[in-house]
Amino acid sequence: MARPVVLLVNPNLMKPPIAPLGLELVGEALLQAGYDVVWCDLAFAQDWKVALRDALSGAAPMAVAVTVRNLDDAYFASQDFILERTAEIVRHIKSLSGAPIILGGVGFSIAPRQVLEYTGADYGIAGDGEAALPVLLDCLAAKEPVHTVPGAVFRDACGTVRRNGLARCDISARPAPERFLANHPRYFAEGGQGGIETKRGCAQRCVYCVEPHAKGGSVSLRAPDAVAQEMVGLLDQGVDVFHLCDSEFNLPPDHARAVCDAIVGRGIADRIRWFVYASPVPFDRELARSMARAGCAGVNFGADHGDAVMLKRLGRPHDPESIRMAATAARETGMALMFELLFGSPGENSATIAGAIEFMHGVNPDRVGLSCGVRVYPNTPLAAMVREQGAIAGNPHLHGAVQDNDDFLRPLFYVDAGVGGNIHRVVTELVAGDRRFLHADPAELEGNYNYNDNSVLANAIRDGERGAYWDILRRIGET
Repeated sequence: MARPVVLLVNPNLMKPPIAPLGLELVGEALLQAGYDVVWCDLAFAQDWKVALRDALSGAAPMAVAVTVRNLDDAYFASQDFILERTAEIVRHIKSLSGAPIILGGVGFSIAPRQVLEYTGADYGIAGDGEAALPVLLDCLAAKEPVHTVPGAVFRDACGTVRRNGLARCDISARPAPERFLANHPRYFAEGGQGGIETKRGCAQRCVYCVEPHAKGGSVSLRAPDAVAQEMVGLLDQGVDVFHLCDSEFNLPPDHARAVCDAIVGRGIADRIRWFVYASPVPFDRELARSMARAGCAGVNFGADHGDAVMLKRLGRPHDPESIRMAATAARETGMALMFELLFGSPGENSATIAGAIEFMHGVNPDRVGLSCGVRVYPNTPLAAMVREQGAIAGNPHLHGAVQDNDDFLRPLFYVDAGVGGNIHRVVTELVAGDRRFLHADPAELEGNYNYNDNSVLANAIRDGERGAYWDILRRIGET
């Protein structure tokens, strides 16, 4: 008897392209569960409509699974609503096939009911899809209700979209995935890095962040040796530069050290480079040395601010002094150093912005990314705060899609009115041309720090640059 076929679609058209890690993991799980998969990656399609038509006609799938990586590019200067293109792709699939369309991915899990409504898809999985999607497909094949499937998002008999919690997988004992579905050599050639996760979920409570809602409010850790083995598998495919996808690699620090030890134990530390996101706490010399010894080339610290009061308002556990200490620990190893700052949140003003930039002058990292305006995502503490302030259309702190956007799906940004004037102009004047600061005024996008359709970045990767995008921009900026 023929195995049922599921078409897996990556709709992400952003450049440089990033391999869809979650979709690969789901694909491998489906194969193990008795399904056949057909891979349809629109990232490299010359005409995505033709690519979909060809894939659907050749596969005749029982279902089409579409990953949603981003709602938007989270960048005030561009405000690219990526979900709109994904919805167009979903509509086109519907015009070509009667197979049910199932959404998943971290972008979907930010606001599952709202995204299902907006796109017109049939079903979704909120959270981890590896275990839940095969169960959902089993229900569809047997014509059984799906409301008991963990993380299932569906329409009830009245057409109302319902959601059955958040699907979570125990990834602690999961062996290294084979990572054979995506075209990793091409992704590496055009995207400049390979993505790997060492954990899922986040227990922090930053006011703006969707991670706890989309991935779970507790951390699930992978076996360190499985992480190292996954690197070996990608290394065999020609990928030798990695970006670890964890929101904070060093939480918890003992697991981070264990991952480093596993990489060293596999004997590949001198054959690879890798980059991480990290929290300024806890981060010490011991961890920094372990990371550098294992091949880590750069750390991007999510500092968010340099003002102690603003850090508390943002829900961050660190203070300015711990930022300074983390920078010292990382710099001693020779790893490249980046800090991300987030300006405009409640309580911000021009003085706090000036103080944060001056603080970074003293810390002196290699680069500082400056994001102006805080994206208000649904299901976050910031979104709840905004709702308490009344109608978004008349809110003086809000910018972007302030009309007909009550679900916050379309790009909406918070800039405290206390900043005064144009926050981009304020920041540009304070930076005063210092190339260590990555910032772009919408009126001067040639200095674009956004990674979405960044031609300077894409051209550098084409010419052979590899690594974290901030570090590529750093290197080419110094030549």
